[in-house]
Amino acid sequence: MSNYEMNSEINPREAPRTSASLDSLLADALTSDYPIDAPRVPATKRSLVFAAACATVVTMVLGIALTQNKDQSQQNSATRVALLDRVKASDSRVGSLEKLVATAQYDLQAAEKAKLAGTSLGQAAQKKLERLRFAAGFTDVVGNGVRVSVQDGVDDLTLEPGAAQPGRILDRDLQMIANGLWQAGATAVSINNRRLTANSAIRAAGEAILVDYRPLNPPYIVLAIGPDADALAGKFRENQAGLLLEQLARQYSVVWSLETIGQTKIMAATTSLGGK
Repeated sequence: MSNYEMNSEINPREAPRTSASLDSLLADALTSDYPIDAPRVPATKRSLVFAAACATVVTMVLGIALTQNKDQSQQNSATRVALLDRVKASDSRVGSLEKLVATAQYDLQAAEKAKLAGTSLGQAAQKKLERLRFAAGFTDVVGNGVRVSVQDGVDDLTLEPGAAQPGRILDRDLQMIANGLWQAGATAVSINNRRLTANSAIRAAGEAILVDYRPLNPPYIVLAIGPDADALAGKFRENQAGLLLEQLARQYSVVWSLETIGQTKIMAATTSLGGK
């Protein structure tokens, strides 16, 4: 037997050792390639934990937002109340000042008459002043009058909240009424006891109507004095202003009336700022 054949024979005593070495090597390889992980949380449980965390965050964010919104609403309400109080106080102060102006005007006119009555030149100047004051609206006027009353129609409840109501009286409607009375022959006009002059402005500020920057409250009472109250009322009803009121009454249920009231008085204007 050759040396090669002798060396290539397997010694049965060494076979278990070789087999054990191979098993150990395979075990090490498997251990390194597939390490045993720590115990895992089931997928369903992880989803529930994540959902609970998200819900907690969302709840916190909503709570903070609601708290901020409530605080902002309270702040806006307090600011609105403070502004309303300031407006009321300012309006009251302006009313008191207007009364002082009216008193001063009467005192001035009385002083002028006393000063100018002594001479013929003074009397002529006094008459000229009276004509100018009358034309400008700064003297009381007494005569046969016409009264136009107008107020908003019934609100349309089918409209969205905050939408403009078609039956509301607008500043341009009062402008048309005043111009219609002048056109019909009026010599003096007032709206809610506020005398109109050549400089008077009838404007809107939000939903309010202002005359010479003073707010008006409905119903709106427009007084006019003219040489002939009946003729004044008839011409007004037939001109554009009267036709406008009839149209507003038909389409938007605006309530208005026109009547002669006999002897009436329209007070003098207390400001010349008007539309300036």
